[in-house]
Amino acid sequence: MRYLPSSPYEDQQLLTAIGVKKAEDCLSGVPSKFLLKSLLNLPRQSSELEVLREMKQMSQKNTSFTSRFLGAGAYAHFIPTAVDMQVGRQEWFTSYTPYQPEISQGTLQHIFEYQTIMCDLTGTDVSNASLYDGGTACLESALMAVRVQKKRNTVLVSEGLHPYYYEVLKSGFASHEELKLISIPLDKGITNLTDLKNRCDDTVAAVLIGYPNFLGNVEDLTACGEITHAAGALLISVTQEAMSLGWLAAPGSVGADIACGEAMSFGNRTSFGGPFLGFIGVRDAYKRELPGRVVGETKDLEGRTGYVLTLTAREQHIRRDKATSNICSNQGLIALRANIWLQLAGPHGLRGIAEQNAAKAQYLRSRLLELPCWEVVDEAPFFNEFVLRYNGDWTEMKKQLVRGGILPGLELDTLDAPWRNQYRKSILWCATELNTRHQIEHLIEIMARFAVVHS
Repeated sequence: MRYLPSSPYEDQQLLTAIGVKKAEDCLSGVPSKFLLKSLLNLPRQSSELEVLREMKQMSQKNTSFTSRFLGAGAYAHFIPTAVDMQVGRQEWFTSYTPYQPEISQGTLQHIFEYQTIMCDLTGTDVSNASLYDGGTACLESALMAVRVQKKRNTVLVSEGLHPYYYEVLKSGFASHEELKLISIPLDKGITNLTDLKNRCDDTVAAVLIGYPNFLGNVEDLTACGEITHAAGALLISVTQEAMSLGWLAAPGSVGADIACGEAMSFGNRTSFGGPFLGFIGVRDAYKRELPGRVVGETKDLEGRTGYVLTLTAREQHIRRDKATSNICSNQGLIALRANIWLQLAGPHGLRGIAEQNAAKAQYLRSRLLELPCWEVVDEAPFFNEFVLRYNGDWTEMKKQLVRGGILPGLELDTLDAPWRNQYRKSILWCATELNTRHQIEHLIEIMARFAVVHS
């Protein structure tokens, strides 16, 4: 928040302008029993310099990390200064829902561009104007599939889906008593295809598969799609790390009917947990069941290119019983950041950054496995996350890493997931283009030193 001081003289000018003598007069409409009878015990007013000093001192209580190896749904990537510069323009901060196209062409155009890029990345025909986060996108995709498959009421969910996304699914399905969620177990870190085939009957509307899944493993969408489509159901890919779309085959090109997930990796910071950016892309046949809004390109009476809200199938625009979702505002500013980042990177740049992610993760894994305290859990292919089991006192090891300014991977023991027992003492590691060789070697050095002392 910006520091906005005002002098007593300026305060009095403001009060005079609105026709009152003192600030308390602004509360004349509030019953006296609700008003404070004495001043709050607050510190005296301070100068900007004093405030900045105090805030800096408070910030030093936080643990500061020089490197991080934690992903699990929120990923740190490089953000060029140009993204902040472009998105910081006042018109982006003040823009809201573009109901009036004649004064909203800039906003409509950037949403249209975002939709187009997401269609390219997911290999689908139509994308909406973004969603709140990956969990919301996952839920909306599942409910959309049920609407498309009118007489089917079951959704199969791979246990490789992000556990938090699954919680959102359960919460969203709770109000639909006729709908069922059924889990499909994992086999060596990926969806058990035999169990999937056995579960796919004529009641199944859709199957949700992580791509990559929560454990970082890359699922075989083609094989999953063959089983799913043979049963007449839809395949939904759920991507929690959108940077992988620069490396892996587009989900729509390998069997997915609906591709959804989280796109905060494109130009957005993790920021203590958000804001995030849900995306969803679908085949053309299902576009009228899309939640939220879709911006389209058109021509005006003089033949000039223009942009308008083409589909707005939510209850604010149409009858409640015809609405596809009660989702309101899309994540416009966050989608704009993704749009700017992706256009700055371009297809070759995105591919190059994704390759760096894959290479850094491979190097990190190989260096960890050189230490006797780590062992392989799964051998499935992965993008920038992987799981290894630690044979030692992880609590003490983690303390050493944190003291060294390193944020390590996620302890899978801490999650309430169906595969928890299979991954006891296992850590989910992540590496991105931000992790340098020096950072990885520093991590290995601390671990090796700790192992020697405690051997």
